[in-house]
Amino acid sequence: MPAIRKYVFISLICILAAEALLYSQDDTLRVLFIGNSHTYVNDLPTMFLNLAQSGGHPVIKDMSAPGGYTFQQHTTNATTLTKINQGIWDYVVLQEQSQYPVIEYYRDSSMYPSARILDSLIRYNSEQTAFYMTWGWRDGGTHTINGHSSPDFRDYYHMQDSVTTAYTRIADELDALLLPAGNAWKIAKTIDSSLALWLPDGYHPSLIGSYLTACVFYAKFFDESPIGLTYTAGISPETVAFLQSCANQAALSTDNPAITVPLKFEILGNYPNPFNGSTNIEYSLSQPGKVRITIYDILGRRIENLIDENQAAGKYLINWQAVAFPTGIYFVRLKMGYYSDTRKITMIR
Repeated sequence: MPAIRKYVFISLICILAAEALLYSQDDTLRVLFIGNSHTYVNDLPTMFLNLAQSGGHPVIKDMSAPGGYTFQQHTTNATTLTKINQGIWDYVVLQEQSQYPVIEYYRDSSMYPSARILDSLIRYNSEQTAFYMTWGWRDGGTHTINGHSSPDFRDYYHMQDSVTTAYTRIADELDALLLPAGNAWKIAKTIDSSLALWLPDGYHPSLIGSYLTACVFYAKFFDESPIGLTYTAGISPETVAFLQSCANQAALSTDNPAITVPLKFEILGNYPNPFNGSTNIEYSLSQPGKVRITIYDILGRRIENLIDENQAAGKYLINWQAVAFPTGIYFVRLKMGYYSDTRKITMIR
């Protein structure tokens, strides 16, 4: 064999061996995304992969998502069927056209029957179905396709309720995993109504909308909170922390006994206490809202603001770096609307 051919042959063998090793790793999650522009805008599969890697989870992903596609079209799409029939996926994520879930005619005559067909094919290949619950349109409204119409939704929240019901019903029927991205959007929008989750068209996701969705996927696939993941997709750290918290609440709070919404609004404590230059302050929120955490000295003077942002209900931990301040007694004040709580802390150098 000529040297060049031998080199190419050995290189090909190495590539195939590496690929086989990657696919054989037990801890690698393999996910196939089936949908349309709600999946490919901002490259949601890659965003999820990057989040997973930042959390220490290897992922292999693929996608079949032609623009505007429905479940029914996917049942006859050669690319979609070939990818499903590979039989290598842990999960196949199904995302329907955004209006079909809220138009009764298309939900009952197209979305649900086609979902059953795709689910049967997925199960035949020893894979699991996951339904990607999308979100209502920003302005609600009436949606009409070929003479068949939805109700006249008064706003996003009204439409979201219909989308949520449609996806929950089919996921329950097929005993499939539900990825409640739309519910996370509702939580985030309820806390911060100015949040730009949509692109200007009012139905496609903005970058932060896709990031919030990817965080929900992370939480559901790994049964693990996305709070603290280091991948940000170029979004500000404050916004990332807020989106991660909303995803955590939507994906894990209702069905994971280890992650529950606290019953009280309070500062839980700080550690160490007394401390030398740095301490961790733990607090809980029983409901979402605008949160402010402020440090005061013994004379009641405000010396530093630690938090001033919207947060979802849950437990939080924040670090105060106090190296610039002298030994003494300080007070931490937690405030949200009419609620407030104050805790004395002590620094000793």
